[in-house]
Amino acid sequence: MKVELTLVLETTEKAHETLEQIRDAGFNATVMSSESLRHALDYYPGEHHFINLRHIEEQENLESVLCLFVIDDHRLEELKSVIRYYTNKFQDIKGFMYSRSIDDYEGSI
Repeated sequence: MKVELTLVLETTEKAHETLEQIRDAGFNATVMSSESLRHALDYYPGEHHFINLRHIEEQENLESVLCLFVIDDHRLEELKSVIRYYTNKFQDIKGFMYSRSIDDYEGSI
């Protein structure tokens, strides 16, 4: 069975190092820059969309990184342990993670 683990980390140099460690432990994910709803609305007053050309043109780092892992269920605890270790249980890098079972999965990756 497959599971999805979603990981959100504040964008910092240490977060980049943590992602490298996760990769080196044999895991892969889809990684996206993201920002909280509060930040999206407060930082760009008067702009009523969540991403605009300024983000692309200026290659701004948004406030967080969102990682979506799809892994075999028997590797879930291993991945969570790696994340806990390199974030110091989310004390050194602020963020969170959660997982859920995937009932239906198809793909070649």
